[in-house]
Amino acid sequence: MSEVNKNLEAVPNPPKIKKGEGKEQRGRFSNVIIFLVLIYGLTIASMINPVKGFSESENRVLEGRPKFSWESLFNGSFISKYETFVTDQFVFRDTWIGIKTRTELAMLKKDINGVYIGKDGYLIEKVENSDVDMEQLDRNEKRLYAFINKYKEQLGDEHVFAMIAPTAFEVLKEKLPPYATGFDQGAFLNRLEGTLTNQFIDLRQTFSEHKDEYIFYRTDHHWTTLGAYYAYVEWAEAIGVTPMRQEEFDIKKIEDKFLGTIYSKINLELSSDEMYLYDSGKNYTVEYNMDGVQKNSLYEMSFLDTKDKYSVYLGGNNPIVKIDSENHNGKKLLIIKDSYAHCFAPFAANHFETTYMVDLRYFNMPMSRFIEENGITDVLVLYNVNGYIKDKNLDNMVR
Repeated sequence: MSEVNKNLEAVPNPPKIKKGEGKEQRGRFSNVIIFLVLIYGLTIASMINPVKGFSESENRVLEGRPKFSWESLFNGSFISKYETFVTDQFVFRDTWIGIKTRTELAMLKKDINGVYIGKDGYLIEKVENSDVDMEQLDRNEKRLYAFINKYKEQLGDEHVFAMIAPTAFEVLKEKLPPYATGFDQGAFLNRLEGTLTNQFIDLRQTFSEHKDEYIFYRTDHHWTTLGAYYAYVEWAEAIGVTPMRQEEFDIKKIEDKFLGTIYSKINLELSSDEMYLYDSGKNYTVEYNMDGVQKNSLYEMSFLDTKDKYSVYLGGNNPIVKIDSENHNGKKLLIIKDSYAHCFAPFAANHFETTYMVDLRYFNMPMSRFIEENGITDVLVLYNVNGYIKDKNLDNMVR
């Protein structure tokens, strides 16, 4: 055998390309290209897309573009804010939220983005023990106790109350998925009742009796106007006045396509909500934030044309709202509140000459000064459980 032939035999045979393997490699390469185009394309689109200050669908302020500084870079705050900015401003954000929700539903997840998918179209907000700052909760309890006791002594037992309302998570337990877990509202309310005794209005029994009625929205974290009405009845009886009967109101349905705050977290429409007004037929003037402009309605109907339809009730979140009625009885009510009070106050206003609503998140005047200067005769602290346990502004109550 010649030397050439020997060398040829020594050379290994080149690997054979299997049928279809080249096509498979090209497919994998195409997938990588598509993936990179999507990632970088969407990121670039998000960066050049106009920065939105407010999300109508989520009803919240969005993170703006953070201002760069070397200090913020080194302490990590710039990176943290920039990540939130990119997430909030991501192009087609609402569409991606909906896709994520449907994907997780297909994976049989029982909660998505802090929302339980309940029975009968109910979306129920999830708050875990780990979401609760126990030190903050303890401070809030102490401040509420100090406030209630101070003004109980000044105004009288029958004029000062706290009403911390259970949410749908506590009241509509049968609509939750099996093995749903969360912050124990029942234990917390038991503790408040033990601390505040006769000054605490516990709504659990009343709501349990009416749980098969439409007392909570399916897509929003608020109680409905009907739920607020039942709370009003309990409070009115506690302060010694006769509550108005439902038959005394002209009840009007004003909306049947309401999609609320909980819907906005998952962008999945299982059902929509209805909204109602209870018109007493009495005359009122309403002033927002002491701006000198008086309106003659408890309802801001223009909000029905926005995503934030719940703000139809007394204009949504304001530092202070003043309601003057045709009752010239000298009684003046102060409601220290979260947004659960917005559809409650129109009921309460029927029994007072003036009703004030104060939101401590936006109100800086010491409460003692406000109560004295405005001749307050009655006080109600009204929150829902989730709003109360997270509020970091209750210090103002005891100033």
